[in-house]
Amino acid sequence: METIPLKEALRLSIINIHNKPVITEFEITKYLYRLYKEKEYNGIKIGKISKNEPDSFVIRNNLTDLISLGVIQQIQSLPVYSLTSHSSPSAQQVACSANPFSYVAYLSAMEAHGLTDRIPKSLEMITCSANKFKELANEQVSIEFPNALEKDPITPKRIISLPNIDGKRIEFHQKKNFKLPKEKQNSNGVKMPSIGDTFLSMLQEPELCGGFNHVLEVFDEYAEEYLPLITRAITKNGTSMDKARGGYILEELLGLSHKSIEEWKKSVKRGGSRKLIASKPYINVFSETWCISLNNK
Repeated sequence: METIPLKEALRLSIINIHNKPVITEFEITKYLYRLYKEKEYNGIKIGKISKNEPDSFVIRNNLTDLISLGVIQQIQSLPVYSLTSHSSPSAQQVACSANPFSYVAYLSAMEAHGLTDRIPKSLEMITCSANKFKELANEQVSIEFPNALEKDPITPKRIISLPNIDGKRIEFHQKKNFKLPKEKQNSNGVKMPSIGDTFLSMLQEPELCGGFNHVLEVFDEYAEEYLPLITRAITKNGTSMDKARGGYILEELLGLSHKSIEEWKKSVKRGGSRKLIASKPYINVFSETWCISLNNK
């Protein structure tokens, strides 16, 4: 009977199935777990497999073999590797793989969507809390490998500190109410918010989006083109404060109108220190319609 060595089955699995230029140790281990479970590759029996799961010795040996065979190359000292069959990965691809529950955000997302001509010196990423990461990681493993006895090797570890990659500093920002967006189409593993949600993030954290004046420049140039996407994102994911800030910029500054903007006015709340820019001092100049201090003056 024809058989195939485990290391060859693993090599072919990664080359033929893995469609990203980056792969992590836990992802390699998941390929091993699948091969141990199926005990064959492409209908060919894998030789010398009797157990249901690989042990740490098998995992480490196969990782070393992939490196010596030239299939993968370690990226700096990280548990992350580039595939030699792909072009060199970007900082975005490395960061999204190193921390699978994170995504490109703020000025970096604006650049990726073509909303700014600025070239960020750092790559801005959003991730979740340690507890949320553990919850998401365990949930992922339970779905993919419900019968696994030893789950630690296939459970992603939370990485929130990375060395500079492609000359960029990587900054992770922890966010409550974390929601992981989908991969950007044809990005080979880069996750980032939609264009609408990227505009929403400009209202929420202008300092991380090039500063408030740059945010106004971006709204001025692109808001009319993307108005349906912006209003949908703010309506779905924004707070009443986001709606007030967005409504003021879109309607009063830019003269744009949309049925959603009219709906937002119903959620306007008077009183309190409601400010256009949260980080700046309150001043006594107001938008009567949106009930916010216009502290950008």
